[in-house]
Amino acid sequence: MKNILIFILLLLFAVCVSAQNVTYTYDNAGNRTARTVSGTLKSSQAVEAQQTVTALPNLITEKDITVYPNPTQGHFTVDISNVHHDNLKGEAILFDMNGRLIEKKSIHSHSGQKRMEFHINHKSPGTYLLRLHIEENTFTWKIIKK
Repeated sequence: MKNILIFILLLLFAVCVSAQNVTYTYDNAGNRTARTVSGTLKSSQAVEAQQTVTALPNLITEKDITVYPNPTQGHFTVDISNVHHDNLKGEAILFDMNGRLIEKKSIHSHSGQKRMEFHINHKSPGTYLLRLHIEENTFTWKIIKK
C-alpha cells in the first residue's frame, strides 16, 4: 500500500512538472533579474498557475549574481552576494561560442571568495558564455567582448 501511494505521488509530481514553463527577465546589461514559472496544473479542474520563484535564505539565485561590465573591453567581474552559509562550492567556466574552454575558476565561500575577475584582453572580440555551477544550480550569461 505504501509503495502504491509513493508511485501515485511521483506520477502526480511528474505531470505537474512537465506542464510548466520557465521564463527569464533580463536588464539592459544582459543580467537576469527574474525567473517566472508558469504552467497548467493537471487536476479535476485545470488551474492556471503563475509564480515568481523566491529564494530560500541559504540558496543562491540569479539575482544574487552580478556580471559587469557587459559588454566588456576585456575585463569583467562576477559578484556573488547573499551568501549565508560557509560551505558554498561551485565553479565558474568561461567558454567561447565553439565550446572551447577559456578559463575555469573555483567558487568557495569559506575562503571569503565572492568576487571573481576574468581577463579576456588577449581574446578576439565576440560572444562568450559564462556558466556558473553553484551547489545544484547552473546559471549562464552571454559575455560580449568589444
